Amino acid sequence: MNKIHLGTGIGAAALATLHTFVGTPEVADPLLAATLEDRAKYINFFCWHIVTIVLWAVAAGYLWSALVRHSTELVVFLTIMMAGIGVWGVLLPPSVGLSYKTMPQGWLFFPIVTLAVFGLINEKQGTVGTRA
Repeated sequence: MNKIHLGTGIGAAALATLHTFVGTPEVADPLLAATLEDRAKYINFFCWHIVTIVLWAVAAGYLWSALVRHSTELVVFLTIMMAGIGVWGVLLPPSVGLSYKTMPQGWLFFPIVTLAVFGLINEKQGTVGTRA
């Protein structure tokens, strides 16, 4: 078992939990109450649920690799995806005139990415116990 990837999976599950249970009342519920055109409202609501599914799938993938069957390829894929989402989340607010206080979500991906990269580096160096 790679303990760092286990920590990464737990961190990803914490992010998914935050998104699901804190973000829903702060973002999804007001979205549904907004006076937007139905098409725009429900496309955004659909995207909210896509993000929810992706975040839980990422957490499951990291945990699977840590606990059930190690897969460097899966961890690399998930980490690249999380890094891409994080970069976009950090670039978007200033590009549309918002502060990170208003839209901090992008920064939440980087601890997970950092842990995953650290786990991959240590795994390659053989310094973290992993299943063969």
